[in-house]
Amino acid sequence: MDDGYHMLDNNYEDVTALFEQTSQDMEPGALMFDKDFSLHDAMAAFEIGEPRFDSGLALLDDSRPPFDPLVPLLPEEVCWMIDRAFSCEMAWHSGYTLSQTVFSFLYVHALPDIDPDTISRSHHHDLDRTRPVELVSVVLRASVLGLLKCCDLAWRELVKGNVYDCEDWQSDKCDVPMSEAYPVNRILGILDEACVWVRNSSRVRSTWRTALSHRLVLRKTLVELFSALLSKDYFRFRPLVEMARVMLQHVRASPPPPPRPCSPAPRAFDPQFPRVLVSAIPLHPIQLPEQSKVWDTLAGLLDSLEQLSILIEIPDLSTWDVVGTLRIWRPQPNQSLAYVRSAFQSAVYENGIILNKYLQKHAVDCFFMEALQIPYDSFISSFQTRWVGLDSLPLRHIERTITELLVGRIKSHWYNPPRRRRYCMKSLFDWHELYATLTDVQKHLAPVSGTDVVARLRPVVLMRRLETISDIVLSGFQLSLYSVNERPLAYWYLARVLEQHLTCLDEIIEVLPSKQRIYSMPRFEFQFRARYLTALQALSLALFAVTVKTMGSSWERLRLNFLRRYKWALMHEYEDIDIPPIGHPNFLSFTTSCSAILQDKEFSPAEQAELAERLLTGSTTAPGRMAGPWTPDRMEFVSKMAEVCRDLRRLPKSMDELQTWDVEQLVWDPDVQPWFPVMRNRS
Repeated sequence: MDDGYHMLDNNYEDVTALFEQTSQDMEPGALMFDKDFSLHDAMAAFEIGEPRFDSGLALLDDSRPPFDPLVPLLPEEVCWMIDRAFSCEMAWHSGYTLSQTVFSFLYVHALPDIDPDTISRSHHHDLDRTRPVELVSVVLRASVLGLLKCCDLAWRELVKGNVYDCEDWQSDKCDVPMSEAYPVNRILGILDEACVWVRNSSRVRSTWRTALSHRLVLRKTLVELFSALLSKDYFRFRPLVEMARVMLQHVRASPPPPPRPCSPAPRAFDPQFPRVLVSAIPLHPIQLPEQSKVWDTLAGLLDSLEQLSILIEIPDLSTWDVVGTLRIWRPQPNQSLAYVRSAFQSAVYENGIILNKYLQKHAVDCFFMEALQIPYDSFISSFQTRWVGLDSLPLRHIERTITELLVGRIKSHWYNPPRRRRYCMKSLFDWHELYATLTDVQKHLAPVSGTDVVARLRPVVLMRRLETISDIVLSGFQLSLYSVNERPLAYWYLARVLEQHLTCLDEIIEVLPSKQRIYSMPRFEFQFRARYLTALQALSLALFAVTVKTMGSSWERLRLNFLRRYKWALMHEYEDIDIPPIGHPNFLSFTTSCSAILQDKEFSPAEQAELAERLLTGSTTAPGRMAGPWTPDRMEFVSKMAEVCRDLRRLPKSMDELQTWDVEQLVWDPDVQPWFPVMRNRS
């Protein structure tokens, strides 16, 4: 054995030879179990490769002095510990386990020891007046209870199933209580009592009285805010968010000094403590984030909840769709926490209620009114009047499918990106099935001389499906899924889908009323989207032409990559529907387009980039009408897209020039631009 193992304990013996001898009688692949040693125990001995959990072999640090929860503390030390407790909390929200973060704060496990009702009188007559015991038994205890209650309230939101355990967040409590038995009002009362003690204490300097008060009020406000979110009292959000922001600003302005080497404060945080807790996986100690990043994360959480309070007052699901899409296209730092994403999904739909106030029919009403300016009741009336089929009306099926797809799409904007991509792939079949149903319904309707509502609905359904396909293709760039050989196919396919998408938009715009009435909003929105998508198509064609020369694999290899990457379009279920799906990729068409584009002497990638820039620049003056308060955010994204197009005007001016043009100048970086490259020597 390695000499390092002999250092563990002199009582250890080398059993390697024993295992080798006994395993000779076992068949390959056989497993041997013991009552006290399961497969889980065996697998836990391996390093699992996940950086949040991979512990390897690490011994407990016996050199640490023992933790005494009642050791006297200075006010600045208490401030420092409260701030680091926020670090633990935000680290848990960022995806680490409770045991690695919140539970590494040892006062979480020492609450019974610091209860003011159980502390002996000797501690109340401390000699050092600068370190009153109330700083621990009243102030720090209140802060810890508030911390645990915030985690408990967040845990209750996260466990609803909108986000995925072990994928978006970690739910394991390790059998540690998190103030579940304390009502919110009791926690708020304890925090109020701590604030009163701090305000009236003559044993704490005024500077630190103010600093402690700000931290206690911040914690109290967060408890109220998280409680309001769980009960969906969205009207309470804005004053609470504003109060939390003010307190956070004060806290950032009064950072406590780092503890001295002899201070007991750092000993209250033991990164190795998770090893003594009941845990399903081996955990390694983590480094808590810097305090400035912690406050940035908390500020981002507050910004997100404020946005939710504004958005929940908007009944138009199209606005929710636009805002959610913007969140995917231009993610903001510190606004993608699992807790926030779960809160938005709960607001969209929960327990049969949409936007916390509407029945499920609201989704169908929005689908018809926001896209066609036709009340759903008019559709039902026309449907029932004209139906001549022998079977019953498929109205229930159509309504249920539209509701599920529309609500599902909006909720998916707050999934994590890979999960959203998978959802979009799965939803494509349902969109196609709905389109096929409407096509079949059209055959069983009596002719009408006026507006054919059903005929107008089919392009909207097809538009939604093509929009979803575009999202899938673009997400591949944003997630850096495509290899060099796959990019030309992705850009070519995106251009083809956008062309069909634009055809649908033209059909829909043609029948929309143009008068400035209350429901004229879709016309302006679709006109904006038509300009934007045309720019996207021009840029996709330019990059398809430029990247064709980078394909170094054989056609057979490319075909195999195609079958793997676009397997969602090859599902056998499509064969059960008579109408073939529209917008699916075709590898043979791609190969033909590759040959044609290389021989097209008139095609200019640079001119396509210039066209895209002009269209996007013009779109900033007519930004559509469905972004609501987020119109500036939408315009900022479009403006940055125009900047990328301006940069890509340096693409080859002709296909002949492409032969000598260095494609290595193009750099794909999703952090700079999610879908398109920038020039290496960017101007």
